[in-house]
Amino acid sequence: MRRPSGLVGLLLADKPTGATSHDVVSWARTRLGDVPSGHAGTLDPLASGLRPLLVRPATRLVPYLHDWPKTYVGVVLLGLETETGDLDGVDLAGFVPPPLPPRAVLEAAAARLTGRQMQIPPVYSAKKIGGTPAHELARHGRPPVLPAVEVTVHRLRFLPAGRGRLAFAARVSSGTYIRSLARDLGRLLGTGACLAALRRTAIGPLRARGATPARAEATSEALLAALLPPEAIPLPLPVVRLDEGGADRFRGGREVEGDPAGLCGPARVLGPDARMEGIGEIGEGGRLAPRVVLRGGVAGVGRAESGNFVVAEGAGPL
Repeated sequence: MRRPSGLVGLLLADKPTGATSHDVVSWARTRLGDVPSGHAGTLDPLASGLRPLLVRPATRLVPYLHDWPKTYVGVVLLGLETETGDLDGVDLAGFVPPPLPPRAVLEAAAARLTGRQMQIPPVYSAKKIGGTPAHELARHGRPPVLPAVEVTVHRLRFLPAGRGRLAFAARVSSGTYIRSLARDLGRLLGTGACLAALRRTAIGPLRARGATPARAEATSEALLAALLPPEAIPLPLPVVRLDEGGADRFRGGREVEGDPAGLCGPARVLGPDARMEGIGEIGEGGRLAPRVVLRGGVAGVGRAESGNFVVAEGAGPL
């Protein structure tokens, strides 16, 4: 199948348990061509769920997705704290789980773990120490002491799931480790705990429901049909529209004059054809400066001496 040369956008992939995040990137590249891609959040091999992939120039939008909160569901096993924070390589033969705590105790623990807090990442994580991932140091017998980082747990709920297991749902800030949440729960309860299962169901407004399963039988046609164009990515930014002269200037990396209607800061920029040109910064005096350009190299760049933008009606996420 011939793939469009102008391929650009966002693919919502559903990563299966056992696959690495890199496996999902390779799966997409095999079907879309060897295109540059970026992502908005990796997942451990034992986790499943939403793995957004940004293709070609859309990779420049990654910083605008990283701040979105992430939503997870999963299972915590009580009675066991592991080095990795999960059950990777753990033999549960002969393991006897402790009794489940009363509901009131679980609710109190969830309340303690909710809100802004300092969290210590797992030793087996991608956090870098002097340029080396912490998990590599740990696997070579030199587990580092990782500093605590500030995270926010927006919502957290636990429910009994039988034989020492708790089902949970969590909505957390970017950078929060669910394995660390499980570890900290076990320490609060005095039983020890680790993550037994994990699925990411959402990143901000993006949902795993409807994402394309990253399986071998997926076709190139299916991925092309599922690829969201940049203008369909629900970035939480006001929208401004450029006329042809303004779009020409924006693509060439030059400021555009306009009527910002009191707006200031980043904005999604659409051209006269309603396609997304990129992200601009509205500064004082109503000038729009390019920050991310998605459609560069357009004929005529360098000749347009005028151009304008207007704030679109209903400015906001599309």
